[in-house]
Amino acid sequence: MNNEIFEFLYDLERNNNKAWFALNKQRYEEAKKSMERFVSKLILNINSFDADIDIRDASKTFFRIYRDTRFSSNKDPYKTNFGAIIVPENYRRSWDYPGYYLHLQNDNSFISMGIYMPSAPKLKQLRHAVDEDFDLFAAMVKRLESSFGKLSREEEPLKRVPAGFDKNSPAAEYLKLKNFYVFKEFSNEEVLKDDFLERITSLYKQSFELKEWFAKALRED
Repeated sequence: MNNEIFEFLYDLERNNNKAWFALNKQRYEEAKKSMERFVSKLILNINSFDADIDIRDASKTFFRIYRDTRFSSNKDPYKTNFGAIIVPENYRRSWDYPGYYLHLQNDNSFISMGIYMPSAPKLKQLRHAVDEDFDLFAAMVKRLESSFGKLSREEEPLKRVPAGFDKNSPAAEYLKLKNFYVFKEFSNEEVLKDDFLERITSLYKQSFELKEWFAKALRED
């Protein structure tokens, strides 16, 4: 990973306006290309254990750097991170399939695997799968705790088990979640180390069993 990504994002945090961005557009393009080269390698590594990930153009996994400020009190025009979501090509525009996410930001980089902000029907479907197959689900989550910590980092899960589920279910605390993902943070220094690609590939591989379980749960009607 090239430090020009963090250098650009650091400066963007302090100059988040259209005039500065226009003057530094070339720096943005170079940082984006560096990210693209890294994600291309990451995609190949993931494909070695997850055949569903067969993406030809890494740039298509990227989130736009331009913020939608229409309904936000924060009117900064640009995001101060680079994010890439790696999912099968036919699910690229859907939130209803588990994926591998890479987020690079000064002092706030992380990876995650799972499903974030699913539609209401898919969330209900996922909760039913967790409830009905809880022993297997809990075992997979437990195996990942040493690498990722607890499943999800939600600030505001539901206060009660949602309607239609037994409040005394062994899965009760998971049924209150609105998102299902594992998550691991990295310092700038860790991201810039030569072994970062291999390190996150290994972590994604460890999460593959849970990813496949999510995918199966969401495919079943």
